[in-house]
Amino acid sequence: MNQSDRNSSNILLDELDQEIIALLRLDGRMAFKEIAKRLDIPEATARYRVQRLLQSGGIQITAWPNPAKLGVPHVLILYLTIKEGQTDAVAKQLTSMSQARFVAVTSGRCNIVADIYFGTHEDLLSFFSKLDQIKGILSYDSQIILKLLKAEYKYSLG
Repeated sequence: MNQSDRNSSNILLDELDQEIIALLRLDGRMAFKEIAKRLDIPEATARYRVQRLLQSGGIQITAWPNPAKLGVPHVLILYLTIKEGQTDAVAKQLTSMSQARFVAVTSGRCNIVADIYFGTHEDLLSFFSKLDQIKGILSYDSQIILKLLKAEYKYSLG
């Protein structure tokens, strides 16, 4: 199954699939044996279901780095207003920058929202110097996160 086939059809999740996904959210490395034990199902069923979900593109298991432990403990939220017809080009340039950890094209008062991770004020000044070189940006506003209260993406399956 190629990538376009995976994206072309919706995956139907039954209750067992949803329970497996809930466990993998807690620990993406959970062994099939542990999943089977917690859900009272055969290990072969747990293995089959997880592999089916992965191969269909229904789930992805990824690692989330801890920015504070990796020397980039500060986050800047960036709101950009882009010249008409330049949004995709600007977004592409932003995604190629190592400091940008989240880039989204949006509707509303701005065209792009990005999360920028940095270690020091000098790092941030350097980023803004690079940002000023990108053609098509009409204006931008930013906010530094002072206290992060929650950072998780939990999508409802129901």
